[in-house]
Amino acid sequence: MPATQRTATGDREAPPELEVAPGVWASAGLCAWLKRERTIVAADAHLGFEAVAAGDGACFPRRQKAIILARLKSILDRYRPELFVVAGDFKHNFSRNLRQEMDEVGDVLGFLDSRADVAFVRGNHDNYLQALLPEGAALPETLEVGEILIAHGHKETELVRRWRGPVISAHEHPSLKLRDGVGARVFAPAFVHDAESGTLVLPAISPLAFGSDILRGRFLSPVLRRFDRERLRVIAVAGSGLLDFGLAGRI
Repeated sequence: MPATQRTATGDREAPPELEVAPGVWASAGLCAWLKRERTIVAADAHLGFEAVAAGDGACFPRRQKAIILARLKSILDRYRPELFVVAGDFKHNFSRNLRQEMDEVGDVLGFLDSRADVAFVRGNHDNYLQALLPEGAALPETLEVGEILIAHGHKETELVRRWRGPVISAHEHPSLKLRDGVGARVFAPAFVHDAESGTLVLPAISPLAFGSDILRGRFLSPVLRRFDRERLRVIAVAGSGLLDFGLAGRI
């Protein structure tokens, strides 16, 4: 990856990726880059969110698909992966496939498939996703890519518990929310990394998947609940760069 550039004042810019384990890079593209395997892992697109929200009486302009496609194009242009892994929650509605989901899953999958091989891991929102995938496409609970295990993270399977190597999961939609003394707040999607186990939790690629505050509250993911929050490394996404805040207990 290119070296970190410097500004005119000599200050270091936020790097576009950070290596969190050998060959595993957190990327400002809201994804993980497995360099040796030429693989991108991204999660939590929640396509069709606006239609579900409208059914609940909330109104969101239908802009999410365009933003996600732009983000995916940027990722694919930068890394040129051989494999793109969707690590769960590609669609949003639990109970059935809505028309918006059918259209958007087809459009986004068609775009990905034109640039790389595509594999899926099942998320808790993907109850009816199988019907929207190409015939014969697998939708497993976990996927092994080299020495790395990929799981959505909404449940902790026996394989995840005993895996001896890096684990990449999602589901939590982690974010860093900081407040100053006068009440101003800063919000940024974030990666969470447990160095001892090698677990990396991805931020959501959806712009509408509002994150859970990694510094406060109960974790949604059982994968994260077994770790000491204060010893988790927090890497925030700030525009096209990453800000490594170090251990959560020191923020």
